[in-house]
Amino acid sequence: MTILSSILAAGLCAGQESDRLQYEGYRLAWEENFASETPDSTLWSIVPAQPYDWARHMTSERPDLMEISGGTLKLRADYDRTTGTYVTAGLWGKGKQEIRLGRIDVRARFDSGQGFWPAIWMLGYASDVSWPHNGEIDIMEHLNQDSIVYQTVHNGLTEREGYDGPDRGGVIGIDSSCFNVYSVVIEEHQILLLVNDQLCHTYPRVVEGEEQFPYPFYLILSAQMGGSWVGRPVPPEQPLTLEIDYIRHYLPLPASDMHFDLLGQEAVTLEGDDR
Repeated sequence: MTILSSILAAGLCAGQESDRLQYEGYRLAWEENFASETPDSTLWSIVPAQPYDWARHMTSERPDLMEISGGTLKLRADYDRTTGTYVTAGLWGKGKQEIRLGRIDVRARFDSGQGFWPAIWMLGYASDVSWPHNGEIDIMEHLNQDSIVYQTVHNGLTEREGYDGPDRGGVIGIDSSCFNVYSVVIEEHQILLLVNDQLCHTYPRVVEGEEQFPYPFYLILSAQMGGSWVGRPVPPEQPLTLEIDYIRHYLPLPASDMHFDLLGQEAVTLEGDDR
């Protein structure tokens, strides 16, 4: 894992632009601004409990764990002291989204806590193909009280060759209490991962003539507690929250240059904003 920037200076929450709607060579395909009381049912479903680290504690029986208020979505993780279990919330676009190309922007902030694992990510969908061969793009993952976020890809090549293959991702310093814009640009030949429009990592889609991400993606927003990577959680005094301001999907215009100029940028320490 390559470290791309150092820790963000304490207390910085300077106004990161939050309302950009246009990128050269792209058009806005859809956006979710959480202006209604419930998420858009044509785009989202509640993540059910599953026997995976990231979904083990998901539930739809605690409506307080998912709230839309003040124009943002709050996904919460908590400890139920009555049952002695953790309970968490998540949304996904499985069966409702097919993202093949374009740019995804997600403006978000989140709490820190031991065992809290908020994530904004994508899975490739193919009914007869299992992970990681279906492909995964982690637009943002945060662990515990870290001052960094992870941006990573997974596919059959990363599973087969591990760290001997192309660098699969990186980390970058952020202030998690601030809103930051986490992005992925999916092009025909490469994937770019960005934070606040600063390029953090690129990964080739075709390696030795083999397409590494052949299936359409859907988005997942998850606020998980515990897991083999994040470690054993500690019951929080109050629920821990992943807060999403907006999600936007942009599609490339015909004959656009697809933002290849981003490859010339250097990763830097980033600043977010508190609203």
